[in-house]
Amino acid sequence: MRLFEILLIVLNLFFLTLLAFGRLRSKRSAALAAAVSLTAISLHLALEGYRFQMWPAYVISAVLAIHAAVRFSRGSSSVQPPVKRSKLRRTGITAFLLVYSLLTALPPFALPVPSFEKPTGSYNVGTVQYHWIDPSRKETYENVPGNNRALNVQIWYPADHTEGVPAAPYVADLPVIAEALGKQYGIPKQLFSYFNLAKTYAYQEPPVSKRETAYPVIVFSHGFPGGRYTNTFQTVELASHGFIVVAVEHTLSSFTTVFPGGHYIGLSPNQPKPSDIPAWDDIIDKVWLNDIRFVLDRLEDLNRRDDKKLLTGALDLSRIGMLGHSFGGANAAQALLLDQRVKAAINMDGTFFGKGDLSRGLPRPFLLMSSDLPPQPAGASAEPTDSQLAAAGLTRELFDKQLRQIPLRKQEALRNGGKELIIPHATHLSFCDFYLWFPMMVWTNGQTEDPHRTHRTINKATVAFFEEHLGQK
Repeated sequence: MRLFEILLIVLNLFFLTLLAFGRLRSKRSAALAAAVSLTAISLHLALEGYRFQMWPAYVISAVLAIHAAVRFSRGSSSVQPPVKRSKLRRTGITAFLLVYSLLTALPPFALPVPSFEKPTGSYNVGTVQYHWIDPSRKETYENVPGNNRALNVQIWYPADHTEGVPAAPYVADLPVIAEALGKQYGIPKQLFSYFNLAKTYAYQEPPVSKRETAYPVIVFSHGFPGGRYTNTFQTVELASHGFIVVAVEHTLSSFTTVFPGGHYIGLSPNQPKPSDIPAWDDIIDKVWLNDIRFVLDRLEDLNRRDDKKLLTGALDLSRIGMLGHSFGGANAAQALLLDQRVKAAINMDGTFFGKGDLSRGLPRPFLLMSSDLPPQPAGASAEPTDSQLAAAGLTRELFDKQLRQIPLRKQEALRNGGKELIIPHATHLSFCDFYLWFPMMVWTNGQTEDPHRTHRTINKATVAFFEEHLGQK
């Protein structure tokens, strides 16, 4: 929760308690309570912005203002005589106050504005977005405009002068995305409406810093599903250390992709079963990996001429790294294996999907960041029953094969000098922004550490790895 939200809630609950027990009976006390409350709400709205979670607190301000107006309308300045209340009534008032206090404090606490820490690098950070269409690939899903593979890309980059430059929103096209999520998944659009109150420390299209002639590039691939913005804690940090970070939004594998003009498309309904490893391998091999190849080609064009007059000549394409979370981590490993332009890669807690042959390891520097999963509960069975396998569409033979295959792929990926770093107290979702959206999920998912601290650990390792292998110090 933010400073003025806390102040408003504390003051309003205090004044509501006084009002409920008859302590605001004079004009002066009623006016003072209303004035303080309205001042607090004005500061909150002006400096922090409205969000629906604060409605119970807003209602208290309105009640205090109405109470003061009623007191003044009666025309007498004398203190009204106290009203005697029975024990039962006092108990009822106390119970009401406790319940209303919970209703007032819990929503903004459970659903806070995402809070990002200030990046630690020496650069300010700019960001810009592009929409690119691949004329060589047809989209398999008919709802895509033009029916060619189309991608949204967001780039974060080092900047120096940001005075007078507007702050960049956390999620571009947020109203459209919130509406789309509501239609697709039945999620109330208000649940995401406040995300752009978050301060990301990135600015909208300032000039690229001139401290260096060109900067190394890191391409980011999100999880499944995800979005180009779902690792903002990391992309902004990397840009502040002198990297240009290119986040690819994989259309039909993201929460929602918004095209120019407001047309949007969500997650494809035609997804493989979780157990169908060959099908997931195909998605990496035929779609996601080709997205990365296409983006790398477009970065060459962008470096020659950026129509937005920002990034021309600013990208050092001899120093390209790849970073991905979950399914995107698998994509990063395959890009390192199969595209010579990628010089180093990090897979953040991703299973090794893809068809590239890992038997001889990865050819260039590679880091696997892994979650520190909680131990299996005592008495839990690691072996699924035949009925559980049947429900998942698996035979015992296929399960045994896959059970051997997944760990083997990991062993092979690390064979040629690859490193694994286990992040203490981390779960799978610690490697993205998710716990900043819904911090109460930290406890239910077994994470025992503040997400910001875990993010600092991840960022420190990420920056160090790419500084070492892409030569940016």
